[in-house]
Amino acid sequence: MNLKHLLILLLILAASIGFGFAFDGIMTAWEKHDHPRPEEFAEEIEQNSKEYGLPEAILWAAACVESDFASNAKAPDGSIGLLQIHPDRFAHIRETVLSLPPTEDGMLYDPATNLQSGAAYLSHLYRRYGVWDTVFAAWATDESTVDAWLKNPAYSNDGGTLSSIPDAAAAEFVARMRDAVALYTDLYY
Repeated sequence: MNLKHLLILLLILAASIGFGFAFDGIMTAWEKHDHPRPEEFAEEIEQNSKEYGLPEAILWAAACVESDFASNAKAPDGSIGLLQIHPDRFAHIRETVLSLPPTEDGMLYDPATNLQSGAAYLSHLYRRYGVWDTVFAAWATDESTVDAWLKNPAYSNDGGTLSSIPDAAAAEFVARMRDAVALYTDLYY
């Protein structure tokens, strides 16, 4: 191989590496566009993550998946705000998890209240189940439903981890949360 061939080979190699870095940069920018961290929620998410012992990526992913960061969101089932918390669950969280008096459901539109309630509940669920997929399944349904699934050998091999989720909407939510958490972790942490 002569010098001319070696220089051409090195030029091709350098161009390939440059293209790879450029492609990676474009894909990262695209993923950050689809999975942003809006500045107006950063302080609340950081504070609640610390207070309730959650990875920040969990709260960012939940707000992205649940409402796409729309604090005024209201679902057909009545769930409200950034983390789409149902008023019945909000009352349960306030009284049982936070040991606070009940308050009006409209407070769920307040990002600080919504994020605090959601972080407290996610932390509660994680202390109870210890596995994020199970936590996300309980978030999507409820604790009694997940407890029944964990007792059923068709859905749990060990009584502590779900091997399958029989509810299609809950299974889809768990998959979306798992993907979003992985992306937020890779992109920002």
